[in-house]
This record gives sequence, structure tokens and C-alpha cells, in this order.
Amino acid sequence: MVSTPQPLEPFRANNAYSQAGEDGMLTEIFRRLDIEKGTFCEFGAWDGQHLSNTFAFYERGWGGWYIEGNEERYKDLLRNVERNDVDKICAWVSRTGANTLDQVLQNSRLYKEGVTTLDLLSIDIDSDDLAIWKSVKAFRPKVVIIEVNPTIPIDVYFENPEGEFKGNSTLSTYKFARSIDYGLIATTACNLIFIDSRIEGHGFTLLEVEQPPLLSGKRYFFGYDGSLIIKGANDEGPHAVPEVIRVPWNGAQFAQPVSPYFRDTSDNKYYRRAGHWLARLKLALIHPVLALTAKVYKS
Repeated sequence: MVSTPQPLEPFRANNAYSQAGEDGMLTEIFRRLDIEKGTFCEFGAWDGQHLSNTFAFYERGWGGWYIEGNEERYKDLLRNVERNDVDKICAWVSRTGANTLDQVLQNSRLYKEGVTTLDLLSIDIDSDDLAIWKSVKAFRPKVVIIEVNPTIPIDVYFENPEGEFKGNSTLSTYKFARSIDYGLIATTACNLIFIDSRIEGHGFTLLEVEQPPLLSGKRYFFGYDGSLIIKGANDEGPHAVPEVIRVPWNGAQFAQPVSPYFRDTSDNKYYRRAGHWLARLKLALIHPVLALTAKVYKS
């Protein structure tokens, strides 16, 4: 009699650094894969520790790559990650051009020293996450953890428009993963975890996302830049970001909840302007004294 694999959900309780128990589940995944000391790559690495999916693995002796484009965060990364078997790279990873993930890794010190395999890839940049995964051709990670926009309904196909900060839907990410033989094995509030389906006898229960197409219906969801987006169910066409939204059940109108000024994401202004100041304003309303000194992070 074949036993059913134990669900990964309970291992979220073993969380060390990640946002919602991801590193607890990843630890169990690699235990089952019998990989005690592997290689990882995390970009959008911040300081190496903050909401990291991989720092617990670094502490257990894993090597690999941390990539962070923000120069101030990169300085913090250098202080937190000292071992030479982890390459620290200051770069913005892009979907095309000289800074694709393939190019960044193949030009790295570790790659030139012979580290050419990847066990765990962690993608969290709140924008072109899916497009960058699509661009990876030189590496085939055993496990990929990738962020999705959790406000996008499960039956909406949505890919982040290039250069914008809106995020990707679960459905679009799942469909791409399936197309290259990756299976979904775990989810959290804003991350999907996939395994290479070509690994023989991996023993994980694969989760399904695709639903039968719905006949009609609009879906409303938020981009990471605060824009309210309207899109049809199972529609792979363009999306709309109208400044005035009409409520579907009675025709009433209301304005976008975030003004165009705060939705200007060029050069990541949203996180410098809206993300920081709106977070601090909220904190001021809850705890005025703390708001004067607290360091506000984006989640």
C-alpha cells in the first residue's frame, strides 16, 4: 500500500526568517529530497535576512548567490553574509539584456569557480518575477519559490506589464511552470513553491490551480503600486486601470483609491514615496510616538 505524503503546510510552524513559514516548508522539502547542503539563489535579497527564504539554509552551510540592486541594502547584505562560498552581487536582475539572471550568474565568481547547479531559486521583486523566471535558460533549479500577487483571483491570468509594479497572478505563474514541467507542491499567502517534475520519485503531491473557464465576469484586484485593476476571468488579453471605477451591481462610481502620483513607479518611486509615507502615516495613527523613530519596511 502506497502511503500519502505528509502535507507541507504544518512545517510552516518551523519558520525562521521568511514571511509566512516558507523556509520551514522548504527545509522539509529538501529533507525529503535528501539534499543536506545545496546551492541557492535569492534575488531581491534585501539584507540577506529580512523576510528571507534562504538565510536559514545559509546558516546550515549552503552556498550560492545573493543578488540585491539597492546599494544601501547591499551594504547590509555584506555585513550579514560573510562566507566566501556565497557570492554577493549588487545588480538589478532584468527580463532581457545584460542583467538577465543567466548572465548575472554566469558572470559571477562562483560560476567561474565551477558552481553551476542550482537547488533552490527564490524570486521576490514585486514586479517581473514571472518574466525573469521565463528568461532563465542556463539553469534548472530543483525547487523554485516565487511571489505572486495574492489579491488577484485564482481564475485571472495576469502577467506584470514590463517596468510596472503590479505583480503576477497565481494562474499565469502556474501555467508557465506546468509548461516547463514544474509541479506546484505548496502555497502560502503570497508565494508558490514548485518542484522540478523531472526528478524521479520526488514523492510530493501536486496541487492543481486551473479551473474550467467561466462564461463571464469581471475581476477587481490591486497591483503592488496601489492601482485597482479590472480584468475578465480567464482572459489573457490586456488589462485596464481606469481612474474612475463603476461598481458592477448598481453603476455607482468611485475614484481610484491611490492617486496617479503615488502610482508612478518609475525608478521605484512608489516604494520611496507612497509605500514609505503611507506606511508611516498608518503607523502614526496607531502609535504616534513610535512613528517618529520606527524603520518602515515594505512587506
